[in-house]
Amino acid sequence: MKKRNLREEREWQRRQEYKKSILDAAEAVISKKGYSATTMDDIALEAQFSKATLYRYFKSKGEVIQAIIANYFEELKKKLAEIREMKKSARQKLKETIQWVLQYHEEKESIARVFMMDESFMKKMRIFITGQQKLTSDVDRKFINLIRSERKEIFDGVYQILIEGVEAQEFRKMDIVGAVTVLEALVQGYCHGKFWLERKENVKAETELLYNFFFHGIEKR
Repeated sequence: MKKRNLREEREWQRRQEYKKSILDAAEAVISKKGYSATTMDDIALEAQFSKATLYRYFKSKGEVIQAIIANYFEELKKKLAEIREMKKSARQKLKETIQWVLQYHEEKESIARVFMMDESFMKKMRIFITGQQKLTSDVDRKFINLIRSERKEIFDGVYQILIEGVEAQEFRKMDIVGAVTVLEALVQGYCHGKFWLERKENVKAETELLYNFFFHGIEKR
């Protein structure tokens, strides 16, 4: 039994490594050629896999893109769980969360810029986010349900950090759901704005900027 479980674990690990190689290759190709121009052949060539192997993991370019996006939420969720377990104050945990998101966005800036500039990709994302059109694909429905679930876990994680801060009297009593919503909009909006303004600051300085705006706003004290 143990040997069989070990084989299964090795096989699972191998599949995860292959998937990561494919997603890394897809990001590299899309950053160079753009979303619309990228084909599954391009991704297979970049990953140095046969097309048959590629299709064993992803049946279409759309599935590859969905996996890239889902991976972002998964990594953020895991990192947030790590931060919450740290023996640090709620203030420090929140600041580390902001810094990690900014750092991750900086690392993914090239592909994010390509996605944001591609009309066909943004049209698809508007369908996912707004639900203006009915999703007919099982893959699409599973994807949006996954993203909603992952996002809720991330939201709840930040919520718990704020609760912790309020209980420790680090933060004042507040509408915590509203506060998390504002913080999310602040960080995501800042990252989005950087693409257009081409603002270049180091991540530490950006973290301090957003952290101070969130806690102190612009009022004169």
